[in-house]
Order: sequence, then structure tokens, then C-alpha cells
Amino acid sequence: MPADVLVQPSSPALGLLQRRSFRMYSYARFWSRVAQNGVNFALVLLIVEKTGLAAMSSLLVLALVIPSTVAGIVAGAAADRFPKRLVSSLGDAARGAICIVFAQGTGGVVSFYIVAVILSTATQFATAAQGAMGPLIVERHELTRANAINQAVGGAAQLAGLGILTPILLRLFDSPALLFWTAGALFFLSAIQIQFVGRVRSVRTEEVGEPPDVGGFWTVGWRAIQRDPAVWHAIVELTLIGATLIILGGLLPTYISEVLDLPVDIGALILSPAAAGVALGLRVAGFLARRVPHAALSTAGFASFVVLLLALTFVQPEASFLAGFGMFAWLDKVHIGSFDGTGVLAMAITAPLGFSFAIVSVAGNTVVNDRIPMHLQGRVQATQGALAAIASSLPVLVAGFLADLLTVVPVMAMVALGIGAAAVVNLRAALRERSEGSTEAPV
Repeated sequence: MPADVLVQPSSPALGLLQRRSFRMYSYARFWSRVAQNGVNFALVLLIVEKTGLAAMSSLLVLALVIPSTVAGIVAGAAADRFPKRLVSSLGDAARGAICIVFAQGTGGVVSFYIVAVILSTATQFATAAQGAMGPLIVERHELTRANAINQAVGGAAQLAGLGILTPILLRLFDSPALLFWTAGALFFLSAIQIQFVGRVRSVRTEEVGEPPDVGGFWTVGWRAIQRDPAVWHAIVELTLIGATLIILGGLLPTYISEVLDLPVDIGALILSPAAAGVALGLRVAGFLARRVPHAALSTAGFASFVVLLLALTFVQPEASFLAGFGMFAWLDKVHIGSFDGTGVLAMAITAPLGFSFAIVSVAGNTVVNDRIPMHLQGRVQATQGALAAIASSLPVLVAGFLADLLTVVPVMAMVALGIGAAAVVNLRAALRERSEGSTEAPV
């Protein structure tokens, strides 16, 4: 079947955001992600408020990611085979309608999980179409810079959704209904804006592989990943970092209340410097991705991410230790309500933590965009999202129950050490294949 290709005039002298097509694409992604982050955070706050259990917030995170394993694959195929702007608009419009319907009713904890699953299912179609569209509206040599801008847009949207939209509408106005009405309006705005990206033409495409390798549409992305060892290892990296963020998403409400001793909505603002770190990291990673060997860039990103995650985990004793030194004695003097030196140090750690995440993310996505055919980008990205969901499904539940049983600190330490060990195994396999000149993909 034909796939869409967006026609983009070559304008090397102009910055990407000066091009109308890429600018409108970025606007649409920003508003839809502001709404999604705001709604997701609101659901977490509402569930924590009603239950107070880490296991319940982990279960919500699972409800948000599970649709990636089924709906994500279908959405990836739809994004590659049908008009991408149409698929994106329908996905955003569906999310907007869901928010408005939910805003008009009232329900208990069960209804929060139901709306999370439905919203996440619709999200797969919008994000898969947008992800497949991105590489088609820029030149191939601009992909790294486009990836960096896309990640920065996502970071800014996360900050706006978590730090502005939800705290103001849910806490200041104390109105979940107003929050969902606003999110619905933002989703509809995104659905409209994506239509202004540019005109579309159709081209003939072919599936990856020889006839004996042909299978169901749900296996196309997987076969494309397996066929290229470099892509395989990049996907493993993206899956590891994505699964870690999913697991941490379930633990953060408990971390904020237990370790930082703050309300969850205020604690989320304390951790917001991570978005600034992501923005800086994306700018640096975009420059380095084509100048530094992928293995070196990924290793540096993972190593620093693990170390900083451990530092964030044990931030309380670290703040007490540092306060004993003259130049850090002021940490003991910070007392603004429940906010103290521990919160200050946590803020300082989250910025470079976001930086490290960006390094890994851009390095992996650049390899995938460079080596995967354009007409398979949607399915490969959907497959990667499904892998991250599968990899995190059991751990996110186990982590939530263990946090209730053992407290959150040892659980976060186990997560950090686990991702570090898995990253080392993946890197060593990649280096071994390269030294042996292997051309076979893993099976």
C-alpha cells in the first residue's frame, strides 16, 4: 500500500524551526504532550491522594504503558500505511473527546485506570504517526538536529504539563474537571495544527526482507530491527532507558513523599530541572552524535545516568554529609516549609540526570533514523515502544510493591544497578560483534 511522504523544500540556510512545516509539526507535538503529561500527572496525584500506596501508582503507570504492546504495533502499521497527518489528527481528537467525556462525569479509582488505558491507546496512534512523520519533513543530514529539537519540545512540554498545567488547575483551582476540559482543548488544537505541516504525496514502498521472511504486519518492525546489528543494539539502549523511566514513574510519588518529605505536586516541581538538563543534553548530543563513535557516546550517557540516579536515590545522607563541610554548610540552613537542603541537592542532581538521558536517547534515535527505511520508521518505533512496555511491565509492579514493603530507597538503587548491568552486557556484545566483523543480527 502507498505510504505518505511530506514534501519539504530544501532550505539549508534556514533553521529548522523557521520552516513552517517543521514549526507547525513542533507546535502540534508540544500541545499534545503538554495535555498528555498534565493528564497523566493528574491521574497519579488523584490515585496517590485516594490510596497513598506506591503499588497503586505503579499500577497506573502500567495501565499507561501496556497499550504500547498491542495498540502500539497496530498504530505503527497505520502510521506507515495511511496518511500520517490524518492518523495523528484522529489520535489527538480521540484523546480530546475522552478527556471531555471524563470531565463531565465523576468516578472512583477504577475509573482513573480505565481512562488511563483508553487515553494511552489513542496516544499510540498520534505519537506513532508523528514519529514516522518527523524524518520525512527534514533532510537526512538534519535528522540529528531534528531529533534534538523534538526531544527538547518533549522536555518543555513535560515541564509545562507537570509544573504549570496540573498544579494550577488541580491544586490552585481544585478542579479535576477544568484540567480535563483544558487538556481536551489542547488535544483538539494539536489535531488542527498537524494539518498545517505541509502537502502530502504518495510513493510506492516495499516491505523489508525477502519473500520467505514475509509475515504479519506486527512482525515487520521486529524483522527490520533484527536485520541490522547496529539498530538492534540502539533499540536495546532505547528500551533500557525507556523501561527505566517507566519504572521510576511509578516510584517517584513515593520518593517525593518519603525522601524529599514534600507533597507530590510540589516535589514534581523540585525535580523539574531535569527538563533543563534534557534540553542542554539534546543540544550537545545532537552535535556529538555524528562526531563521536556511538558506543562511546552511549557508554558515557549510561554511566553518568546510573551514577546520578544512585546519587538521587541516596540524596538524604549525601545532603547531611555535605552540610558538614564549610562550603556546603548552607544546606543545613535551607528551611522553606518542608523544603530543605535535601530538596536543593535533588534539584542539582536532576539537571545532569536529564542531560545523561538525552545523550542516550539522541545517540540511539540517530542510529535508528539513519539505518531504518523511511517507510518503516513508524513500525520500528512502535516495536521499540512495545519492547520498553514489555520490559517494564513486571518490574514496575514489583518495584511498587517492594517500595511499600522496603521503602523506596533500596528499590531505586536496585533499578539503577540493574540498568547499569544490562547496559554493560549490551555494549560488550556490540563491541564484540564489531571486532569480529559480524554481520548477523541477533535472534
